[in-house]
Amino acid sequence: MKNQIVVPNVYNSSPDEFFDGTAFIPKEIGDLKLLRKECRNQIVYYDWNLSFKDKTFASRPDNFGKDEIQIIFNINQKIDWQVDSAHETVNMLPGEVCVFRNKNYATSMNYEGDKNFQFKSLQMTTDFFETLLSRYFDSDKIEMGKSLFLTHVTKTAITADMYKVLSEIDSAEKYHEFKGVYVEAKMIELIALVLHGIFYNKTSLIERNKTIAEGNQSDIAQVETLHHRIQFNPADDYKVPQLAINLSMSESKLTRLFRSLYGTSIHQYIQDQRLENAARLISSKEVNVSEAALQSGYTNMSWFSKEFQKKFGLSPKKYSMMKPPVTENC
Repeated sequence: MKNQIVVPNVYNSSPDEFFDGTAFIPKEIGDLKLLRKECRNQIVYYDWNLSFKDKTFASRPDNFGKDEIQIIFNINQKIDWQVDSAHETVNMLPGEVCVFRNKNYATSMNYEGDKNFQFKSLQMTTDFFETLLSRYFDSDKIEMGKSLFLTHVTKTAITADMYKVLSEIDSAEKYHEFKGVYVEAKMIELIALVLHGIFYNKTSLIERNKTIAEGNQSDIAQVETLHHRIQFNPADDYKVPQLAINLSMSESKLTRLFRSLYGTSIHQYIQDQRLENAARLISSKEVNVSEAALQSGYTNMSWFSKEFQKKFGLSPKKYSMMKPPVTENC
């Protein structure tokens, strides 16, 4: 059985709040979770998480009147993507990023059933993208950029540096009132890394080294899925030996790959995400300090308080008495 759905308009979703897709995708068909961050400089970041019970064809008749550049990072599954009513078909492997101009085109994707799909994307108006090109490049590079990005879909590999910046954007909450300027800088950095990857001919590496690289890209996709799981479910029980078994790789390979992608150890990332989750719960005023600790994976309150103070410079109790920072678009 193949389901058909129309992709909802997510442009009006609230920044830093999960978009609830149940109004558009019934539970019996699948699930959509979406987190959005946006900047005053007109760049929007989306973190997509989708799953469908059966094969599903998802389409969008247009881009809601927008002419924009979309940079899409495919994290963990192979997908077929049709642009402009199938005039151009793009096959994306896990670990690939593509750049294209969506000039209010119709787009669609085919999703396999019983799989989780993860994407991250940067989107900006075409005018703003052209402004970036003219601001930083000479005329030859500007024309090259326009020929690459404004007329067809261009792909390259997601590098370790790109994965690291994606992770930093996802974890920006820890910078509190400085989050806006931090995320804005990281979005510009991520665009620079993608442009560098394409300008310097790394696009050809995808086809030339596909047989060699698919195993590596598969490992990276699995580690990114683990990273994503820790980010959104920090309280789960994570033990490196069991994680390595689940991912069919050695402990040394798993820990080495995780550190190379995200610049930190698995253990440290788990602790950081648990503390940041606890801080969010405490700031929300919906639970007390003890409950926030338990919901974040801590059973030893003394250890939790010590680690919390080390990270945030305040005890959990004093932190709970602080006025929550005003949330602004970055």
